Amino acid sequence: MDETEYRSAYKSLNPHKCVFEKAINSRRCRCDASERFNLADREGVACADAILLSRCEQYLKTMRENARFSLQLTQINGPLPHAKEIRVQLASVIELNRLQNTESNDELPNIRQVIATGIDTYSTIDQFPYSELTKAIGQFKSRQKRQKR
Repeated sequence: MDETEYRSAYKSLNPHKCVFEKAINSRRCRCDASERFNLADREGVACADAILLSRCEQYLKTMRENARFSLQLTQINGPLPHAKEIRVQLASVIELNRLQNTESNDELPNIRQVIATGIDTYSTIDQFPYSELTKAIGQFKSRQKRQKR
């Protein structure tokens, strides 16, 4: 399957693509509104709820805009490179979860719950503590690469 065919099949199979797909596929957080699927040899993540999807889109768009300095970008025109997108998605969810102290340390943060609790705590997505979240993005370390045996 060539890349054009894959993208076409992906879009028809997944009309509501989860905006936190990279974070969920990294296995460092989860979302109870997501649905996993396989296409060819790749995994995809769909959102089961259009209202939650729009809330996540708003949060991630605002987070990217606030994280420009931490990502060493002057402007964001289009999608971020993979590593920077992973940093934004994972670090912001993990740090927001830590600030809210909602789940135990041994459990993966639930994105839907973290954002919902954030809205309950701060009233709107625009009032989230973005200065703290962007610090976490700047300090975020990805997983270490595995050593070859």
